[in-house]
Parts: sequence; C-alpha cells; structure tokens
Amino acid sequence: MGRADLWKSRFFRWWRKTNSGPGQAAKKFRPDLTINRNHGWTSLELLLVNNTSMTIWVEEALVTLIDLDTSWQTSIPTGRAKQEIRQNIRAHESLELSLAQSIYEAGGKPQGGYSCLISVNVWCRAGDECFHKILDTFQVKMTGLKPRSLRRLRWYDNGIRARYHQS
Repeated sequence: MGRADLWKSRFFRWWRKTNSGPGQAAKKFRPDLTINRNHGWTSLELLLVNNTSMTIWVEEALVTLIDLDTSWQTSIPTGRAKQEIRQNIRAHESLELSLAQSIYEAGGKPQGGYSCLISVNVWCRAGDECFHKILDTFQVKMTGLKPRSLRRLRWYDNGIRARYHQS
C-alpha cells in the first residue's frame, strides 16, 4: 500500500466515524407538519424524514396546543396530547401520520371551526442514544378533523428564544 493509499484509508475511516452514529442521527432526522391533500381529502400530517444511514426508533410525539380559539367544545380541553408512534424508520425513508385526531381531542372536541398554535416534540432513539426534536410553532385552523390552513410562525419561536436568552 502506497503513501497516498494509506492516507486515503485513514481519512475515510475518520470520516465514517465522524459522519455516522447517533450524534449525527439527531442532526439529520427531520420532523415537519404538512397538510396532505389527496383526491378531495385533507389531513394534517406529521412527516418524519430519516436522512441518516441508520434506523431510528420513534417513540412518541407530544402535541401542545396554545391559544385555542373555539366557540363550543363537547369536552374540557386538555391542551396536550400524546401521539404514540413506536415505529422504526429505516435509513433514508420517511413516515407520515395524522395528528388531526390528537389535536381535535386535546382541543376538547370543538364543534365548528377553531384555531390554535401547535408545538410538537418528537422523542426518538438512534442506537443507545435518545434524543428529541422540537418542531417550529405552527398556527392551524381546522373544522372538526379537517385542516383548513397551516402556517409556520417563526416570529413566535424567535420571541420565545429571545425571552429565554435575556433571563
């Protein structure tokens, strides 16, 4: 083995160690909220994208409703919901699941239109390392289980972060 081959071998061994593993999994795992429109049906989906080279176990998503605005509920709103996922997502694959039912129940099963801000925290495991991802805050407007609009509120997250950094 020549000098150049030895250098390349060491470099690629180092590169594989620093660019794989659980620490990188947390950086390359991307959750997002989307509205899925398909043949007249609409649903609010939690999209989990695994851009790593390893399988990631997704335990659950914790959904928190903020500033719920509704005119009439059939039960007392809890403002929080736990969406159990408990599923592996293979390397370079994704998973979509509906959050509409969780939001509807956490909002007290509102009748008619309603809106709220949503914060989602997804708990995962890659190898032996656990991590969680917090999505940006979204504003959602829904009627029952059907989403009407979804908007990312970056200004809301920036204001919260600024308040915590001043303290």
